[in-house]
Amino acid sequence: MKRALFLLISFFFITEFCLGQENVNCGTEVSESDKFVIQQFIRDLKENNYSKTPFDSVVPIQLHIVGYSSGSSAIDSTSVLNELNDVNSYYFDAGIQFKQCRNINYVNNNEYALFEKINDETLCDTADLENVLNIYFVPRLYKISNGDTVNLCGYAYLSGVTKNRIIMKNSCATNGSTLAHEIGHYFSLYHTHSSSSGDELVNGSNCSTAGDSFCDTPADPTLSTSTVTNSCVYIGNEQDVNGDFYNPDVTNFMSYSRKSCRDFFSEQQLSQMNAYLFAYRNYLVCPLDIDSSFVNETFDFSIYPNPGNELIYINSNQTSVGMLDLKIHDLAGKLILDISVNNAFVLSVEMYNYGIYFITLSNDANFVTKKFVKAL
Repeated sequence: MKRALFLLISFFFITEFCLGQENVNCGTEVSESDKFVIQQFIRDLKENNYSKTPFDSVVPIQLHIVGYSSGSSAIDSTSVLNELNDVNSYYFDAGIQFKQCRNINYVNNNEYALFEKINDETLCDTADLENVLNIYFVPRLYKISNGDTVNLCGYAYLSGVTKNRIIMKNSCATNGSTLAHEIGHYFSLYHTHSSSSGDELVNGSNCSTAGDSFCDTPADPTLSTSTVTNSCVYIGNEQDVNGDFYNPDVTNFMSYSRKSCRDFFSEQQLSQMNAYLFAYRNYLVCPLDIDSSFVNETFDFSIYPNPGNELIYINSNQTSVGMLDLKIHDLAGKLILDISVNNAFVLSVEMYNYGIYFITLSNDANFVTKKFVKAL
């Protein structure tokens, strides 16, 4: 048994050494249910002419570092925390920041260290912290496809509340862009070369319905190390069906460009991630028994009824702080209302259009944002 494990570990080491990490790609997959949810969400955003959203939110995370049973090959925690700081800088313009709910969870187990994608529930369903984004760092990450072993850098789950997790291979985790890439998937972003809704044309005429569905990311033929130089210059000569030559963005996080070249999200990508967080990932919260500097257990408010269509009642538990600031934004990020209110008040929404809104109540020290649905 030990010899078999040694041979398996040696196989992965030799394979990755020969291939190099630049040729190890993303394992995130788009299911039909993912596609349905995200495409409907994108349609809703575009009907509202979405723009960069003004919301600020802290996303609670739990970090898991996996090593072999001996404790070897576990990634250095300092490297992980440094990468997390970089990710926070990348997501600053999306109004999203990431903070830990509790200390890093260490798992030393040979089976989990050789992490096969299809078996992630064996570890993760037990180790996941509920209703937070769980990020795992493992020595080896792979899947079996048509009988072949395919090495992966990382993967995420695009939609749904049952799997709030991202799996990262150690050797890709601190390269400056792969973790940001996988988090982008978690917040609904496709690859820039996505063809799940058809190939995007270079002239941009179908940019809103094909490719990644963004019109501020140019058409992408699927970048690689063979078409992007070490100096981050595209040297490919591929053409679309119209015969137009591609001119992709080699710096976009959601591309397959060289990992060292990726450092950019477009305005529409930033807006969609923020809106997706508030519309579909708004359940993310640290458990109340967790000691966390960003969990505010004393400031909250309720909305009733929700959904509602005429009058809604908003009640805050803040009774001794004076007036509160109330802001309402629509799904596109447009400010609808900005007023000062008491801790309990009635608001008329009869004239609002049907759809999703975000109500933010704040004082000098705290703010809470909640989703409200204007019903028909």
